[in-house]
Amino acid sequence: MLIRWLGLVSVGIRRTASRATYTAKQRIRFSVLGVAIVIALLVMVTSLGVGLATSTTVYDEDIDYWIVPDTNSPESPLIATDNPQFSSVHETNNRIREHEEVESATPVLSQVLQMGTNETKEYILVVGIINTPELDRVSGLGSSPLTPNDPYYANGEYKGEWTGNTVLSQSAAETLSVSSGDPISVAGNNSFTVTAVDNQSRSVGNVPTALVQLSELQSLTGSTTYDQAEQFVVGTNSPTVQSDLQEIYPDSSVRSRGEMTASNTRDSDLSLALALTAFLVSLSIGLLFVVTTSGLEIVADRQQLAILSAMGISTKSQLKLVGVQTIVMTGVGGLLGAVSGLVGIRLMNIAATRTITTEPIAVSHPLFVGYGISVALLIGLLSLPFLLVAARRVSGGVP
Repeated sequence: MLIRWLGLVSVGIRRTASRATYTAKQRIRFSVLGVAIVIALLVMVTSLGVGLATSTTVYDEDIDYWIVPDTNSPESPLIATDNPQFSSVHETNNRIREHEEVESATPVLSQVLQMGTNETKEYILVVGIINTPELDRVSGLGSSPLTPNDPYYANGEYKGEWTGNTVLSQSAAETLSVSSGDPISVAGNNSFTVTAVDNQSRSVGNVPTALVQLSELQSLTGSTTYDQAEQFVVGTNSPTVQSDLQEIYPDSSVRSRGEMTASNTRDSDLSLALALTAFLVSLSIGLLFVVTTSGLEIVADRQQLAILSAMGISTKSQLKLVGVQTIVMTGVGGLLGAVSGLVGIRLMNIAATRTITTEPIAVSHPLFVGYGISVALLIGLLSLPFLLVAARRVSGGVP
């Protein structure tokens, strides 16, 4: 029985390949292309849904409070224009750290910038902070390899020692093909060095991330005039600190870990709904497309089915051949669609970071390839009952 099945599968695969290259290449290629388009869109929309769960606020287990600009209030002179940012952040950070209940604090500036070597250049999420011995992890990366106290910013001016310190997440190091000690450029500046690669990085969505000195990132992004950053992260064990932090900037919000967790939960629900909707829509459209195109293919192929019947090949065996051909076709379409979807994610992020945002809006992961192929095979399996009924009606062969 197993040998018979293997023989039918082998014949079905060869028959599909032959039809795709010689006898019915236009119809087969059109069917595969249809599945590929559906799966590519599914992968892209799903990645966008996952990206919605990635908050622009830097989240980490060692952070208790976030000070962020209040975007719903009238703009304050203390908040920079463009995307809302705080000004005079080095001075303000010193004031926050002087609070007796504050264990650690740092302003944070994040930008998507081109990083790389002579051979490889990619866009990476670059996060600038002021490292201190009390600070542990920011944006999922360990900050200890950075020189403490942001030495390039000295005595209120950007004339101190340039360190070029860079801590990369594992995904960023793999993307750029670099390791600890390698020179690296950031936004065209070649004075940076990979200080460390954090193998334990926990960046959200596995987004390639780099941690650098705040003042050095400010110099690259033109944020030195007003000493700007987007938010502050504060570590403390005292809940009474929140009211004091609220007074740092007039138009700001201080969010606790619980508030951020609730916000992330809402975002996760939204991303789950978007991903589920994409799955159901893709499944429905893919099923209708495969049933229609493959059904027309079976009708056009009725002469060959009649010949197989005349040769004594049973209708049951013919139906198995039709099933194998359908699964192979949807599987190939799923593979092409999943790979195309990853390319689409990359293009979507590039377009977004150059036009409407400073961060990637979609998350890319190799698991999306397996997801796309699985959905394509599911489409093929669900379409089999309809196609087998059509094949049996046009066959009229040996039972």
